[in-house]
Amino acid sequence: MMVNTSAQPTQSAQLGQLLMLASSNLPIGSYTYSQGVESAIESGVVSDEASTLIFMQDYLALAVVGYELPVLGLIMCALSQGHEALAANLAHDYHAGLESKEFVLESQQLAQAMVSWLNEVLSLGIPAEIPEDGFLPLFAHVAQHWQLPLAQSIITYGFAQLENMVLAAVKTVPLGQMAGQRILWQLQSDLGVQVDALSADVQQAFDALITSTNTMDTLDTSEEPDCQQLCQDLYESLNISNNLPNLAILSSMHEEQYSRLFRS
Repeated sequence: MMVNTSAQPTQSAQLGQLLMLASSNLPIGSYTYSQGVESAIESGVVSDEASTLIFMQDYLALAVVGYELPVLGLIMCALSQGHEALAANLAHDYHAGLESKEFVLESQQLAQAMVSWLNEVLSLGIPAEIPEDGFLPLFAHVAQHWQLPLAQSIITYGFAQLENMVLAAVKTVPLGQMAGQRILWQLQSDLGVQVDALSADVQQAFDALITSTNTMDTLDTSEEPDCQQLCQDLYESLNISNNLPNLAILSSMHEEQYSRLFRS
């Protein structure tokens, strides 16, 4: 467990930390991955500015907003309230839900690179078990360690993901820089209008479940809470799903793509 700092950071300090986490200059190698974009180009799903935007808006709605950001928020909520076992279970479930070998390797390799950055630049001693479940759970730990606000942490992770995908498309479709900027502006706008409601829903669902669990514990103190069942209840409450077969197929096809620039 990463222990929170004792003093609440200022808003300016938090903004600087968020900007660093979102920066494409963060030396974790994210630029070597395309999150399925290169395979979508090879298969003809993405071929120009319009089709790139459609593909990435679907990815944003289904993969990012529909799955990754709620899980990120839930892990942060669990850590903030001292429910480390539940946070670990959510992280394990996230790792198990990665649907292709490439996505698993990407998540693990980004996490290991982030650990190197945290240790060498910030001199943090990261417990060995934290990066085992991949980049998203590690990001949640870092954000909670810095006491970053939930909504801002969610949008930071989401923006970094989208920017990396757009940069991959600019290089590979190829698209002009202005076309890439138009796409990224629309994507961040789409993300921005959903973040506040999403973070509020995540917090509300988590608080309601913990309140219900605590009530049950007072009635029957002989049983420990089933973290796996709690995860399932949270997923159902927020309608979270990582069932994206077409994306998994594109990723699997990329593993054997004859010529490629990216690792996913």
